[in-house]
Amino acid sequence: MLGKRARLLLAAAIVGAALFLVLRRNHPPAPPTAAPPVPGQESEHGAGIDHAMAAVLAMQNAPEGATPCETAYNAFKASKDVSDKQDVKAVVLSLVPRDEFLTRCADLPPQTQLCLAPHYMWQHRAECRGASPGGANLSGMVELLRRTEPTAVEGQ
Repeated sequence: MLGKRARLLLAAAIVGAALFLVLRRNHPPAPPTAAPPVPGQESEHGAGIDHAMAAVLAMQNAPEGATPCETAYNAFKASKDVSDKQDVKAVVLSLVPRDEFLTRCADLPPQTQLCLAPHYMWQHRAECRGASPGGANLSGMVELLRRTEPTAVEGQ
């Protein structure tokens, strides 16, 4: 015959096994896990964002020029070309021919020339805040899409 201790261990094992089976049966199955992203494969959502921002990305990825003015022109031209060809929202609405842009840009102060290049301006926002030319200095050279603030609703 089994001793008192052995009977307690056997009873505990039977209760434990029964509890395991009951809990396992009532436990919902694990939800299917999404497949991990495949390296190098882009999501549909990400591709949509890239398409919508194509004109901005073109500015960011435009080649450097020999001068800050040429770098700025390359960025504006790349953005305009992308928006014209890919039917995306334009950032550069109009741009004068290259030679005219470079001539007019060369007449601007050196810091302003640097800050015309979007890549430089994005990295040096504080410096460029005071050096960026106003609309009058750029009028006739390049017309950019302006960010507009929401207007207040009347009566509020």
